[in-house]
Amino acid sequence: MLQHFGLTGRILFSFWLTLVLVVLSMVLIFISQKDNDHTMHSMPPIKTGEALTLKLLSKDYQDVALWFKQQDPRDTRRIYVTNEGQEILARELPRNLQRINDKLSPTHPFIHRKRQGHILVGRYLLLPDGHNVNILIRSRDHKPPIHSILADQWLGFVVSAILISGLISYLLALYIIKPIIVLRNATQKLASGDLSIRVLDDMKGRHGEISLLAHDFDHMADRLEKTISSHKHLIQDISHELRSPVARLQLALELCKKRLNIADDQIDIARIEKECEQLNAIINTLLNLPAYELEPSLAFQDNVNMTQLLQHICDDLNFSHPTNQLALSILTTKKLTLLANEQLLRSAVENVLKNAQYYHQAETPIDVSITVEQNMIVIRCCDQGPGVNSAQLEEIFKPFYRISEARERASGGHGLGLAISKRAIELHNGTIVAQHQSPHGLCVVISLPYDPS
Repeated sequence: MLQHFGLTGRILFSFWLTLVLVVLSMVLIFISQKDNDHTMHSMPPIKTGEALTLKLLSKDYQDVALWFKQQDPRDTRRIYVTNEGQEILARELPRNLQRINDKLSPTHPFIHRKRQGHILVGRYLLLPDGHNVNILIRSRDHKPPIHSILADQWLGFVVSAILISGLISYLLALYIIKPIIVLRNATQKLASGDLSIRVLDDMKGRHGEISLLAHDFDHMADRLEKTISSHKHLIQDISHELRSPVARLQLALELCKKRLNIADDQIDIARIEKECEQLNAIINTLLNLPAYELEPSLAFQDNVNMTQLLQHICDDLNFSHPTNQLALSILTTKKLTLLANEQLLRSAVENVLKNAQYYHQAETPIDVSITVEQNMIVIRCCDQGPGVNSAQLEEIFKPFYRISEARERASGGHGLGLAISKRAIELHNGTIVAQHQSPHGLCVVISLPYDPS
């Protein structure tokens, strides 16, 4: 049952159950001792008082005084008898008993009081000879032991103990679980890209394993931040260095265009020039990555005509891979324009189409289509390759996932193409899924939000 609760609930339940069992055990012990405890109270000298009363009613007062003087001093010290203002043993009455003695009368024959930790009892007794005496008893008010009180009030004690122990257990569970919650929130922020998050300062006053875990987390975050920062600088440096050779290549192409006049040569040069422009666009995107991370909206400033973009990608891939041709079907007459990042969308779609060309095994072209379905631009690419099993339909979009080493070596891939596509499509609030193609093969569907207005 406990596995269905969170860590806080399990800790709370464990502490609470332990305390409740201890409380119930104590109550059972107290109840079992209650009936067998004959020393629960230190009672006043009732037997001596009763014997004294009988003797006063049946014997001479002087004989009673002599008998009383011979009794246990522990009893005589607590019993006083007055006759016409004189105490039977000529003792001075304590002040509190004196006040009771003064108030005893035929109309007030019995007085019982508690004063300053003492029980005070006064009794007016009329003797057979017509005289009267006052019997006064003073004893300490011995409170019953705690287990007797608990036994008498066991229900209230159990309810109070359960509530108090529950509160204490809850606070203790929160104290234990708090650093874990802090670490969990920190890992979520780290996973979302906040590499500056640290937790050691939030663990002040904590020692032991929790403090060591916080220290290790901060160390990991430091290393991760430095590594990613280093990689970003490396990408920027490489991109910056690539600009120079690309610029020289474009200059050389311009010179070649002037020297060569044959139409076939001009077509080839145009192709090289187009690829240079594409390479230059990729370099610009890489150089702008830091700005995109600080302000993501800057990455989506291109008005992209998705039909034209898809047509250009198909033309380029058909040129570079003539054996497995892509057949594009445009199933809409609408002008499908998106505010997006053209280079990211190009990479996403191109990776999907390349993947289809690598695994297509039929002589017929690969079906590629674009349409609009429920305010979504839907791009489908369906090949006639070996396909994947159902368990791998989601796995193929994970970084470095390979269906088989042999197939990846044949394609020259590293398991990153579809992962890059998924990331780019999700940045545009779209989705990408893989489906089985009948009778065999794989169909990848890309959906992007589209506002016709």
